[in-house]
Amino acid sequence: MKKIRLKTLFPAFALITVLLLVSSCEKTVDDPPITINNLKGMFVVCEGVFGQANGDISFYDSKTGQTTKNLFYSVNGMELGDVVQSFVIADTLGFIVVNNSQKVTVVNMKDFKLVKTIDGFSYPRSIVRADENTLYVSNGNGSSDNFIYKINLSTLEISGSLALSTGPEKLIAAGSKVYAAISGGWNNDGNTVIQIDPVTFSVTGTYTVASVPVDLVSDKDNNVWAYCKGIADYTNWPEVSYTDAGISRINISANTVSSFPVSTMSAPGINNIAAGKDGSTIYFLNDALYSMPVTATELPDTKVADQEFYGLNVDPESGNIVCLDAVNSKAVVYNTAGVKQLEFETAKFPCSVVFSY
Repeated sequence: MKKIRLKTLFPAFALITVLLLVSSCEKTVDDPPITINNLKGMFVVCEGVFGQANGDISFYDSKTGQTTKNLFYSVNGMELGDVVQSFVIADTLGFIVVNNSQKVTVVNMKDFKLVKTIDGFSYPRSIVRADENTLYVSNGNGSSDNFIYKINLSTLEISGSLALSTGPEKLIAAGSKVYAAISGGWNNDGNTVIQIDPVTFSVTGTYTVASVPVDLVSDKDNNVWAYCKGIADYTNWPEVSYTDAGISRINISANTVSSFPVSTMSAPGINNIAAGKDGSTIYFLNDALYSMPVTATELPDTKVADQEFYGLNVDPESGNIVCLDAVNSKAVVYNTAGVKQLEFETAKFPCSVVFSY
């Protein structure tokens, strides 16, 4: 049985236990079936329950309000896989990283039909478009197989690899570079963010941040923000404490790092930080949803929404914040004032959102 990284799964262990007790072997096919020719709206990445291979992508049509909880299964009549981790759209294709199934699944974005499965990964995590012709996939548990892999968009094959010393996590593109959070994988000992130049496919910068960075976002000035969960101590499980947790701001032009310490860490997911529509506001999760301007000198105390969530993203069209509730398998959408706009059901363990308009 494949090992699963402790820092991701232990905080969600209690949730998984409950879901395992009530989960069914039957797959619910949504009604009505997919009939649209072009998928436009919100794509919610849903991990599924570990070991049951029931991860999927939930789709919310922003125009009609129709929700399809298991889009891949509804279209293709087959399971997507075990622990659906991340998703990116590149032109007419969608690329879905399925962590424990060790693959990237390619779909046609007009109808979500399967195009190809790309194998050759051992522990894939995050995916990003690096340039016009290339995607990057982070891979590695910290103990082995620590790489950034390249996928050629023309051939849909792995076309290169960049070896790293420890487990890479979230990838983002900012400016002309790609940034990778080096979390340390199962070892929980990473504290850097690296800069990769897509032209040379090499590391061109390294920034020391707080411990165990798992999520990244860039602001209006192309500065990079790292959400760092800290080094977990499970000695008093189910109580978990964290050391050196915080949010680090990397000023790329000045080559400096400022960190905001977080004394108590509650966020169980790995998609915990996002930038507002114009890039001037940062939203992040802990025991609730918070926001702060990119010019802030300290973390805020005021909560935008007083609930713990598993993931979040900001809708680039409306500016609304989409928060993901893994306990109740749903997405909850707030405006910037924290007023709930709508909610819709998703597949199990929703963790992030990708938008297509």
